[in-house]
Amino acid sequence: MAAIDEVRPAGPAACPRCGTADRVEGVPAAYLAAKARYREEVGTGEDQKVTISEENSALALALAPAPPEPSDDSTGCTAIALILVGVGTFIWGAVAGKWFDRDGARRLVPEGDGAGRVVVEPAYEVLGWVSGGAFVLGVLVLFVTARLAARRRRRMSAGRDAADRVWSAAWYCARCGSVHFAADRPVSLHAFRTQVWTAGGYGDEVARHPVP
Repeated sequence: MAAIDEVRPAGPAACPRCGTADRVEGVPAAYLAAKARYREEVGTGEDQKVTISEENSALALALAPAPPEPSDDSTGCTAIALILVGVGTFIWGAVAGKWFDRDGARRLVPEGDGAGRVVVEPAYEVLGWVSGGAFVLGVLVLFVTARLAARRRRRMSAGRDAADRVWSAAWYCARCGSVHFAADRPVSLHAFRTQVWTAGGYGDEVARHPVP
């Protein structure tokens, strides 16, 4: 796949809506120009650290040739929390003698006449189910999330070249806020996204990622 800063759409650049070309540029160039880069320097000399971050503007998001990577933070945190609950419950039950040492669950309760009686604390079988269920569910959530993410990456990778060919051949008019191809009528950013993403085989993602 060619680098996006080297792509030059072929055809007339004049916008078919306003008839001018002074605010028209190729979609790849408009996409790169709409990205904001921030440089942060901390410290001096050998201890200096430079951090460069990139932020997409609304236009860059609208012209993106592919949907953004989904954030799995909440799902991952939920899975880890479930695993911790399972492990923590199991350890607590083992230390407290709920799972293995039932003799350790016996305790002497004093009676009023100076005598006493042995009481056996009930086994908390329900904690075993909670421990095992939470652990298995957490691992299952992590596994399913990883499988879905891998399948999505394969689908995006397989169709990205086809999407880039359509994407790189278009022009963006900043005056009209529309996109057009050579000798073709202008279309909205949403329609352009639909056309590009459909060419890549992931057009179903358009509904989940509306144009800002």
